[in-house]
Amino acid sequence: MTEHERRMHELFAGLEGPVSRRELLRRAGRGSMFLGVGALLAACGIGGEDEADPTPTEASPSPLPEIAGQLVFANWPLYIDRAQGESPTLVSFTDETGIEIDYQVVINDNEEFFGTIREPLSRGQSSGYDTLVVTDWMVAKMIRLGFLQPLHHDRLPNFEANAFERFKDPPYDPGNTYSIPWAAGITGIGYDVERTGRELTSMEDLWDPAFAGHVGMFTEMRDSFGFALLANGVDPTEATMEDVEAAQQKLLQQREDAIVRGYFGNDYTDQLATGSLWVSMAWSGDIFALQQDNPNLRFVVPEEGAMRWTDNMVIPVGAEHPADAHEFMNFVYEPRIAANITEWVWYESPVSQVPEIIREDAAEASGGEAELLEQVAESPLVFPSEEIEERLYNYKTLDEEEEQAWNELFQAVTQG
Repeated sequence: MTEHERRMHELFAGLEGPVSRRELLRRAGRGSMFLGVGALLAACGIGGEDEADPTPTEASPSPLPEIAGQLVFANWPLYIDRAQGESPTLVSFTDETGIEIDYQVVINDNEEFFGTIREPLSRGQSSGYDTLVVTDWMVAKMIRLGFLQPLHHDRLPNFEANAFERFKDPPYDPGNTYSIPWAAGITGIGYDVERTGRELTSMEDLWDPAFAGHVGMFTEMRDSFGFALLANGVDPTEATMEDVEAAQQKLLQQREDAIVRGYFGNDYTDQLATGSLWVSMAWSGDIFALQQDNPNLRFVVPEEGAMRWTDNMVIPVGAEHPADAHEFMNFVYEPRIAANITEWVWYESPVSQVPEIIREDAAEASGGEAELLEQVAESPLVFPSEEIEERLYNYKTLDEEEEQAWNELFQAVTQG
């Protein structure tokens, strides 16, 4: 049993009755309520280098076999609804389709997980999973490497009918040829207004000497470079190597001026919860969760913009049950099912009817449950407004040479 699997076993051990996500987040803590919560909330892993590209798969899908009645699904922790010791969504799926689903919580980081499946995928063999959830830039990388199967959109009518238009035809996968979204979020700025003494509005707040020693940046190269590029007035999707080199200098200045406290992964939430960080790059769903216990925490999309990420369901090459995978992917785009998931995970659903369904559920609920559901439905951290959407940027799709060059520049920042 890996350390990650051991922690998941401990997290869920002994839970037999109804359990809220809030309770699981409390269990995830190691000294404070949300210590380590990011590891269980954010599906944004660490980028890395890769081997030379094999021949990509053709974008024309192969005929699907008959439904086999079984499915192996790999996902992140706390990324599906849970009650009575199991997921109502998974139970409903099996009841309605007869397909038994082996749901495995095995992804804690995009690159780390990718490393466990890369070898069989490079040979076109089964990875052991029929469908899995990875972040948009990893989708682009796996497409480039030829590791994903094209989807049969005629088997995904719920996606075609119910997805928000903004989740269709994404730049990392034109036409949703290989992927459809699971959930989405924003990388913006999280801060404790009691400690900063003022509201924050600009990317430059991360470089403000008034917060020296209390600013957190991400170890995730795409996010940190994205912020530095935006601070320099550059659209990250159009960044040249000269732009990235200037962004590196921006980050080096922040480090050399002792403004940045450190470069954090999922553990940045620990530092915000304890007050070591006053200001940090942050993932939207994390701050929504942290606010439940600390109302002084804020999340802002800076005036210069922020990064938008989307986690996606994909079918890897060699998957043994692709027809069953399509059935599940279509099932979770039913509005009622999608709303159930969103009410539990607190990240943006790609299904357009979900906000209204959650409002209706809030109106029928009472007490704290009604208040929380209303917060989920109305929170700009969960469902960004059009004004916020206009200020969000996607990650640039990097080829192998660019990815290596960007990583080398970033390593000079974080390891200097």
